[in-house]
Amino acid sequence: MGTRFFVLRVDPFVFNVVRYLAAAASALPLFVRARPWRWPRSDQRLMLGCALLAVPGYNLPVSFGAQAVTAGQLGLLIATEPVLIIAFALLLEGRRIRARLIAGSVLALCGVTLTSGVLTSSAALRLTGALEVLAGAMSWSIYTVLVARLYRRQGALGVTGATLVVGTLLLLLVSGPLMRGVAWPDARSVLELAVMGIASSTVGFLFWNYAGSRVPAERLGLFLYLIPVGSVATGALLLSETLTFTLLGGGLLTLLGVWLATHAGAGMTAAPAEP
Repeated sequence: MGTRFFVLRVDPFVFNVVRYLAAAASALPLFVRARPWRWPRSDQRLMLGCALLAVPGYNLPVSFGAQAVTAGQLGLLIATEPVLIIAFALLLEGRRIRARLIAGSVLALCGVTLTSGVLTSSAALRLTGALEVLAGAMSWSIYTVLVARLYRRQGALGVTGATLVVGTLLLLLVSGPLMRGVAWPDARSVLELAVMGIASSTVGFLFWNYAGSRVPAERLGLFLYLIPVGSVATGALLLSETLTFTLLGGGLLTLLGVWLATHAGAGMTAAPAEP
């Protein structure tokens, strides 16, 4: 929701550059400690690809797409990430999918569909905006699957520092030529974006990468379904927003789907070697 709030008021390039400059500055100690310039070439190439996917690859298309879709539509499109993570884990890692994991993911996605309000909204889905958000969701999903290879060799803290610093440099490389003549926000807005960058990007990456180093990607992604449930609960408790049967039903479906999928044993297993 914060993304949509800001990109309707601030240029998407400026929005991302300010956030990630703050995030990269706060992650610089982790970057120096990890010393990625001494990593094996294969890890450096993988880190470069992951940084490209996670920072400009995710944030730029989502920011532009958020200008064209409603908040509910944005939440629903982002909620495709767990399903995409499962698909890319199958394609890129050669894993088998258990039926219970698929069933839980589909059930949770149905719950998110209800809580997003898109079924009762009169707003039409704009194709271009939807495709931009989906492109960002795909980028983050591929990152989540691929970066697990780096956790095992470089650790979650080192991967976080390298991803944020290198990803920010790539973001500047892409955004810089396109920001000429763009109006910048006032000092207060810049400060708010910087704080948002540290809180949502630095801290968010730390938690996500730490969890990803201990939980398989396909199971980690399922917890993204809980974000709309948390948003609804927070709105009801703090903002006195009305809870409808549709919202409650969607929340229960989401929780049931996540429970079902996360209790699917290993969820996915490595494919056997070819004889």
